[in-house]
Amino acid sequence: MRFQDYYETLGVRTDADAAAIKQAYRRQARLLHPDLNHTAEAHAAMARMNEAYEALSDPQRRAAYDGVRRRQQAAAAKPAKPELPSDWKQGFSYDGKPTAGRSGDGGFSDFFTSMFGRSAKPEPADAPERGADEHVKLVIDASDAIDGAVRAVSVRSLAPDDKGHRAAVMRNLQVKIPKGVRAGQHIRLPGQGSAGSGGAAAGDLYLEIQFKDTARESSRDVLEPLPLAPWEAALGGDVNATTPAGEISVTVPPDTPHGKRLRLKGRGLPGQTGESAGDMVLQVEVKLPPSTLPGARAAYEVMAAAVGRDFHPRAPGGSA
Repeated sequence: MRFQDYYETLGVRTDADAAAIKQAYRRQARLLHPDLNHTAEAHAAMARMNEAYEALSDPQRRAAYDGVRRRQQAAAAKPAKPELPSDWKQGFSYDGKPTAGRSGDGGFSDFFTSMFGRSAKPEPADAPERGADEHVKLVIDASDAIDGAVRAVSVRSLAPDDKGHRAAVMRNLQVKIPKGVRAGQHIRLPGQGSAGSGGAAAGDLYLEIQFKDTARESSRDVLEPLPLAPWEAALGGDVNATTPAGEISVTVPPDTPHGKRLRLKGRGLPGQTGESAGDMVLQVEVKLPPSTLPGARAAYEVMAAAVGRDFHPRAPGGSA
């Protein structure tokens, strides 16, 4: 049976106090959480962290473990291969209650259970601990923020399994998107984070809002492209545009150049309490018909003959 160096696993000194051990465990647990670390090794590493914390966080277990550790170090000729000596439990004393296996693979190692035992069913931790808060990014369309919406989100967090152990599970939630929500804003869902231990409350879930396929000039303005044919940009008039707010009619002034922005007041994201709504900003994109379209080449030739002498696109102002 191989010796388990729990101090090395948690990355703490042998004289670390209880607060340092808890801090080291939480730091490592954040790095190995399934939402952040998807590697195959993370699951096994998290199991080793849980086992080390169970051994060192309890004063009586830690004292018993330290005695075994001193004997092992004295007997081990090659610390790189720390096999336990045959009399490793000589002088071992532990009269605490057996512990439930809660590591990521469903139980603790043989080394741990040989020292501390294992109960037939899980028992609550000595000190109840609130579940961890979870943070998830939620990408939405601008129309969701303009009109409000209900969207599905998948969350991976810790929850009790059928044996009472905390395990990583995937949950699907329906989330209400409020009108006027902004990019970077967080929506808090109380009690929807990871489950607590020892009967403690679950953590909260925080959804960070991001927008999809839409640029914004400010926190409430929405920037959208407005494709125009050359004659629409040159002659002006009313055109229909598809925006996150739906189909709207836009008045295009004559001689509107490529890149010009048309601002529609109050048609952007709704404002929060006491704030005015943002604007819908349409940026003109003049689209040229390909010369391969029927009649397009002849039309370009007529235009060239009619205005070619007076229009010079590379001259300042675009004319002679």
